[in-house]
Amino acid sequence: MKEVINHSTHGQLVYDESIWTGKKTLTVNGVPAQPVSKKEFIVNGEKATIKGNIYMGLSICIGEEEIELSPKTKWYEIALAVIPLVFLLTWGNSPALCAIFPVVGGALGGAIGGLASIMSLLFMKKTNKTLIKVLIGVGAIAITILAAFLLALLIIMALV
Repeated sequence: MKEVINHSTHGQLVYDESIWTGKKTLTVNGVPAQPVSKKEFIVNGEKATIKGNIYMGLSICIGEEEIELSPKTKWYEIALAVIPLVFLLTWGNSPALCAIFPVVGGALGGAIGGLASIMSLLFMKKTNKTLIKVLIGVGAIAITILAAFLLALLIIMALV
């Protein structure tokens, strides 16, 4: 996930963090910053420390100054992102509830719900509009439940 900030003192800051590997890079005005450790870089002779992560909010401290790269995650973003995981882990592991509306639970349901939660949160972080974030969250919930339902139907048909 790439964050680009134009700062009055330091110029253009480009922070890039790979979702898959966790590799972090920082460039200042097109010049790559020298990494010191996983969360520390040298920027114009000063130590720059990365605080937070791409999921919960990100800032960089250069000297005494703290610069926000991405805003902190709001409570409703976390709630909307966690709903698919919680739904599949609770509903999918109850035989009485699955008799009413079958969905996969257990490890498979947890994997589907966890992936949906992470993707939902990442897509919500790409926009600043609250309504769009809510629509992304509700859409992720609907798609996740539909996928878990269809997978449960496939498993039921394979066993019959």
